[in-house]
Amino acid sequence: MTLKGGLNFMQSKTRWWILGTGGTAVVVVLSMAGYLLLAPGPAYVPPQNSPATQPQALTADDVAHAYAQGFETLDPTAAAKVTDDPTAATAALTLVFKNMSNARLTASLAGNAVGDTASMNVDWHSGQLDMAYQVPLKMVQANGKWAVHWTDADIHPELAKGQSLALRTTPGGSSLTDRNGQPMTMDSVPKSVKAGVQQAIGGDLQAVDGHSITIVDATGTDVKTLEQKEGTKKAAYALTIDGTVQAAAQKAVDGVQGAATIVALQASTGEVLGIATNSAFDSGNLSPLTGTFPPGSTIKIVTATAAIEHGLTANSTVNCPNTVHIGPRTIPNEDTLKLGSPPDYATAMHEAFAYSCNTTFAQLAANLGANDLPTAAHQLGLGVDFDIPGMTTNTGRIDAASDEVDRAVDGFGQGTDLVSPFGMAVVAATVHNGHATTPMLLRVSRPPRPGRSRRRRRACSTRCAP
Repeated sequence: MTLKGGLNFMQSKTRWWILGTGGTAVVVVLSMAGYLLLAPGPAYVPPQNSPATQPQALTADDVAHAYAQGFETLDPTAAAKVTDDPTAATAALTLVFKNMSNARLTASLAGNAVGDTASMNVDWHSGQLDMAYQVPLKMVQANGKWAVHWTDADIHPELAKGQSLALRTTPGGSSLTDRNGQPMTMDSVPKSVKAGVQQAIGGDLQAVDGHSITIVDATGTDVKTLEQKEGTKKAAYALTIDGTVQAAAQKAVDGVQGAATIVALQASTGEVLGIATNSAFDSGNLSPLTGTFPPGSTIKIVTATAAIEHGLTANSTVNCPNTVHIGPRTIPNEDTLKLGSPPDYATAMHEAFAYSCNTTFAQLAANLGANDLPTAAHQLGLGVDFDIPGMTTNTGRIDAASDEVDRAVDGFGQGTDLVSPFGMAVVAATVHNGHATTPMLLRVSRPPRPGRSRRRRRACSTRCAP
């Protein structure tokens, strides 16, 4: 038993030793395995002649493609660095991209380089203009490296040294100028007619521009037009406004504290030279073209005309006392005005007109018929409904008056007469011109239709001779 027990003990002890030893062995083995798996090995040294250590040299085809890509992306540095003169190429490419900045560009290599030659397809687009061409590229090799041989012809084959391309834009469609041919915008049109002008012209000013691509020299001067596309032609509009007259009229009314306006017409043609209003006039929401007001003494032009049509002349004798009684109405002159000598204060009609004698023109009007003043007014342009492209107008009205008192006060502008500033400008122009004047604001010149001659035909009342 002892032996057996000892044996059992030894077995047990041995078992533990073995287990312990085995555990140690396992740990050592595992540790060795971990080292073998995780510890870095020696650095890899490729062979001296491996492609990994020496980048492949760019071929002529690679370089040509790189130049075309830089050209298409408008990158002068990228395109220039694959040339044999990067400094000159960068300057030239930067300039052409600036000159052509409003155009769209596409560029690509035409196939692959063959030997020392390549070709690049280029296409510039602007509006309806499309200019496509091909650029021959000369490839050169130095120190084992390929490059594009730089000349200005690498932009366009017709460029000489120092030349470049430039995009030119010419306005298409309709144009708007003043009477002297100076370009105008809608902002420079007098405010009283701006809406009317815009309506008359409509969308004609919104047109397709024309474009051209030209060769320019180092100073930017055009040398040759390579491609051109005309814009859409519609019409040329010219306002009859005279800039100098307009400025003078505006300065004059701006110097007046109260509401003031000026309408200036050229008497011989009826053309509107200027229309000006000041802020006081505008604040009342008034219009010099359609707004009507009592005419005051300006109506004496009409009264004098009616009197002349009934037998008087400029030298006819009239009376200009300080006051006159017509029916129950006493009509005075301004202040103490009277002409001639008592008791009748006789004077020539042109003298009474010059001094704006109320009493004279009240008497003249009172002696006229009921329709005489309206008839004379219409002959001078008052009450006429003009159809004028670019502006809406109302000249005013002079009503018939059967009562002599009503006619008397109408005769010097204190009755029911109403006229517009524009209407009185028409009256003045008609008197100066000697016949009725038709006002005008816009001249329109339209291009001839395709296939039609520009020569104007003669107008014949009878058969024209050959």
